[in-house]
Amino acid sequence: MKCHEAIAAGIQHIQENKLRAGLSILGILIGIASVLCMMAIGDGAKQIIAEDIEKIGGTNQVQFWQRPSVWKGGRIRHTTEHYTICDALAIEAECPNVIGVLPAHQEFGFYVTNHNGEDARPSVDGVTPDYEPLMQWHIQEGRFITDNDVDNATQVCILGSDVATELFGTTSPLGQEVKIRYRWGHPTIRMRVVGVFAFKGRSLSASWWSLDNTICVPLTTYQQRIVGNRYLERLIIFFQKGADANRIIDSAKEILRKRHRGKDDFIGYWHPKNNIRQLERIEKMIKIALGGIAGFSLLVGGIGIMNICLVSVGEKTREIGLRKSVGARGIDIFYQFLTESICICLCGAILGIIGGVVAAHGMVRVAVRIVPIVEKWPVVLSGHWILISALFSVFMGIAFGVYPAIRAARLSPIDALRTEN
Repeated sequence: MKCHEAIAAGIQHIQENKLRAGLSILGILIGIASVLCMMAIGDGAKQIIAEDIEKIGGTNQVQFWQRPSVWKGGRIRHTTEHYTICDALAIEAECPNVIGVLPAHQEFGFYVTNHNGEDARPSVDGVTPDYEPLMQWHIQEGRFITDNDVDNATQVCILGSDVATELFGTTSPLGQEVKIRYRWGHPTIRMRVVGVFAFKGRSLSASWWSLDNTICVPLTTYQQRIVGNRYLERLIIFFQKGADANRIIDSAKEILRKRHRGKDDFIGYWHPKNNIRQLERIEKMIKIALGGIAGFSLLVGGIGIMNICLVSVGEKTREIGLRKSVGARGIDIFYQFLTESICICLCGAILGIIGGVVAAHGMVRVAVRIVPIVEKWPVVLSGHWILISALFSVFMGIAFGVYPAIRAARLSPIDALRTEN
């Protein structure tokens, strides 16, 4: 018996017993679909996290923030040291593999009004000219802050797209004046709008706050005219790709200790890759749990396939005897029944791949509506998982079809012809 004849015989038997074969296929279908659905949603989550981190500067950064207090000696103690612009310059000059250091300030809840009285409550960031390229912001209209603005503490600002729409609607805000007040009781500062940021959206790290609800002003203007101090809230260190982030953190902390009388209790830091590692750990745990469930489903499906193949051997006993009596070899009978098992598993895999894709799209649509963390959840189904599913289905067909095929191949033609079906 040739290979294509064995395949045709296997498919024919499946067509003759559609309900029985369908129930056996169902176990494989559910197992393959659940695995692919899980992988597609998990890889989509990774893509969301990667895109979100790119919104705030990418993974090649470390943000140093100031701890206001620490737990020491059984009680809370307030820290006394603060970051300065000189700290940023020292880290940039002395720390290896560092591309740049952004001294930055950010406060929420400012009172901002225009000449018509419309108001907004954005965050205000005090930044330097390097903020735009390093944090990957883009100017839609106008210009960004210049070195001259920082050197002279000029009263200019760049509006986020939400703030620009809220204050000026569809009118261009360039050249317009806004008033910024830090808190009630503080004087208002007049700022001239010189630029508008392109739309950026929300960040998962602060889903309650839009990145476009922001105003950027020169760092010196922020310190001298708005809040009235010369300290920095954050230092954002950008380093080269492939550099060891832990070594850069240790090096920066050592530089800060030297500059702050050996103290480091005020140093806090955040690295985006820590979030990614945590997500990967959670994803592995979920994959193990769901993989176990899918494994049980595949095991049940495999047992069903073995059962249908054994039943098929019993139903075709006289046919096997007849074929052997006219010259069919045991290996031909073996291939016929093994092919039947493999065909069932391949049908299950094909339907499982389709079902997995459909289920993944359905689940992410429901998830986005129930928990609107993101506007769109991508379904990322890589080709190698589809290939693995197809190969695994063939393995399942062989593993659970070998025993029935061997049993059929070993039947004696005389005993088989005597059997009454």
